[in-house]
Amino acid sequence: MSKKSQVISFEEQIKRLEQIVQTLDQGNASLDEMLAFYEEGMSLTASCRKVLDEAEQKLTILEKKHN
Repeated sequence: MSKKSQVISFEEQIKRLEQIVQTLDQGNASLDEMLAFYEEGMSLTASCRKVLDEAEQKLTILEKKHN
C-alpha cells in the first residue's frame, strides 16, 4: 500500500506538521526540500481543517438535537 493511500489520524497529521515546522525553522534544508515540506504542510493543514470542520458540523447537529 502506498503512503498516499494510507489514512493517518488527525493527531498523526498534527505531529507531522510539527516536524515540518521544526525542520523548516532549522534552516538546514535545501530549497527543493523546503518547497516539498511546504507543499506537504499545506496539504496536511487542509486535511486537518477539513477534519475540524466536520467535527464542528457534528457538534452543531448534536447541540440542535439536545436543545
